[in-house]
Amino acid sequence: MGRVSDKRERLIESACKLFHEAGFKDTSIADIAEDSGVPLGNVYYYFKTKDDLAAAVIDQRAETIKECARQWEENPDPKARLLSLLDMQESMKEQIAQYGCPVGSMCQELDKDRQPISEKADGLVNWQLKWITEQFRLMGQAEADKMGVQLMTALHGCGVVANALNDPKIVELEMARLKVWIGKL
Repeated sequence: MGRVSDKRERLIESACKLFHEAGFKDTSIADIAEDSGVPLGNVYYYFKTKDDLAAAVIDQRAETIKECARQWEENPDPKARLLSLLDMQESMKEQIAQYGCPVGSMCQELDKDRQPISEKADGLVNWQLKWITEQFRLMGQAEADKMGVQLMTALHGCGVVANALNDPKIVELEMARLKVWIGKL
């Protein structure tokens, strides 16, 4: 059993996993407590509500995505940065096929139920879209805004289809197509 100081982090990790696998609505605080090994009563010390826990999950996902972007930005070539994004998506193909995109599926679920936390989740998609669009802009693409939306739509759309058909090959094929498209720019 972990130290008291890591209970919050274990709760967030379990919530990330369970919200992705089972969905926000179908995951209870008790499920998260059990998965994390943190006593149920202790959960409320760290998170007063399920929305507070969801906000921490979104913050963690945002930090993960932003850290990847910081690493990719070490490469001066914006085209290579976009290709790194596609590589990351492809590396998650099994997970996406089984559970959907961790960010996209959470946004869809929260928006559908009009959860108050949905705006925060949507902000992560907006940040990702701006980052992608900026890469096209840095490549000198006159229609960077349209291209950013096109790439985001392809990324999230293939995740929905791969999940619906439980077929990781869909992600693999779409990432290959997108790499060719970006490579030709």
